[in-house]
Amino acid sequence: MLVLILEADAHVDARLLESLRETCNSSSGDGLSLAELQPLIVPQYQQIMEQEAQRAQLVSLVESLLRSTGVTSQGPKAVEKPLLTPLHATLSDPKLKCREVSWKSADRGWICAKRWCDREFYLLLDGTSTSLSRCQEECARFASIHFSSIFMM
Repeated sequence: MLVLILEADAHVDARLLESLRETCNSSSGDGLSLAELQPLIVPQYQQIMEQEAQRAQLVSLVESLLRSTGVTSQGPKAVEKPLLTPLHATLSDPKLKCREVSWKSADRGWICAKRWCDREFYLLLDGTSTSLSRCQEECARFASIHFSSIFMM
């Protein structure tokens, strides 16, 4: 897929689009045309989609196991949900310049908010005996697994 971002006053007609299509699909020899990139991208895309399908099956299995054992809710508890807003506000405050905020719940574990590669995520870690350093390691591992392979050009 090719995404074009054009200025609002750009003159676009069929000849321009046809020329662009021909340019993108013709082999240039330097590996940058869509025709040359397609064989490289398709296997990578299929591999990622297979991993996502396996992950979706695993999540479905875990959810069905949780339901069968009587666990009805995942994610933050009702008392923890209001804490996400101040964590977000702390990350968003330009005066503080925080990239990570962690809060420990007395009865559950850690709630972590982290800004990483222009993304913001929240991670809830069960276990009241988890240390702050372990919490930070888990946040870094989560970010690496889920966000390190996203590229913007």
